[in-house]
Amino acid sequence: MAGRVTFRVLFGGEDDARKLTIESGIPRTVEDLALKIKTFFQVTEQFRLQYKDKDMDDQFMNLLSISELEDKGTLKVVYILNETTRSAPLTEDAFCTIPGTPSNASSSSQEPNYSDSYASNDTIILSSPETRSCSWPKPFVVPRFSSCAKIMLQTGNDEFKAHRTFLSPTPKVRSDILEGLAEEIIKYTAYPRDEQLEEVAKALTQSHPCLLEKATQTGYCGWKHYLKIKMMNFRTKLSRAGHPEVAINSLKNKRMVKQETGGVERVALLTEVKKKKKDEAVIKEKMQRTFSLRRQEILQEPKIPEFLNKWPALFDVSEINLEFMRLTTIFFYNVVYKDNAIPVFLLYHTL
Repeated sequence: MAGRVTFRVLFGGEDDARKLTIESGIPRTVEDLALKIKTFFQVTEQFRLQYKDKDMDDQFMNLLSISELEDKGTLKVVYILNETTRSAPLTEDAFCTIPGTPSNASSSSQEPNYSDSYASNDTIILSSPETRSCSWPKPFVVPRFSSCAKIMLQTGNDEFKAHRTFLSPTPKVRSDILEGLAEEIIKYTAYPRDEQLEEVAKALTQSHPCLLEKATQTGYCGWKHYLKIKMMNFRTKLSRAGHPEVAINSLKNKRMVKQETGGVERVALLTEVKKKKKDEAVIKEKMQRTFSLRRQEILQEPKIPEFLNKWPALFDVSEINLEFMRLTTIFFYNVVYKDNAIPVFLLYHTL
């Protein structure tokens, strides 16, 4: 719906009424309208919207369809968090949002938490403070960026409204934007899906239309691509910092890659052993590379014929000595001769 529209927005009651002007007209969906309210008034709590229904004698009704709205209508923000606390005590870990009101959110020196501000009545249960993560928000709320990025975006948005001029952010500002988005995403998941990254990119360009891209079909394909790369780099930093989920998945991936690499090396080793003219240097190198894989298999107590078929080089005299050295760092022959173990080996061989 094109054309400038104005709404009267109530926060709790008639004593806190505010004006909201949307230059682009009535948003397409209720979620888009909620995002506008959330961003403009810096709402940090979960809420739902109500509107004055003329058919119900101007009583406030839940807003389920955007078609119910008209210019200069009255909206009411109803906090879901406040309703929930009536029936259950609020604990520190009970919700993902930070308790507060729109009036004090802007004056607080603490950075507001926009997580899941407009949501359903579902309570989000968190496992522990160290590993807490919230359900993915609908819609995604773009966080605040650095002062430099904020000033450039404000100027860019003003230019866009006046002249439809797109902003080409500097590498520093782009990095600040991506860093801020990544830190917001990580509150919900370290591994965002493709459609979630698209939601974030879309929300970014809706909040800051000057960042729209002229050359792409959606206007935010490039931002989605940047986000995908940023999250990969962000996970690397989190893994080094000891983030539990990322660190564990990193170890799993390394083990899988190591096992796959070891399997390829074993096949190459088997091929080399079967050659008429064996390259002893290659065999020695590949036996060294597959040592950990071989030890894992031995711990599973495989049958000797099966193990012999997989690792025939291990039963060569020179490799027996080298394998013993890999295990003990001691030369096998020295142990045998020093302990007079040859008669014992011969005895077992004749049994």
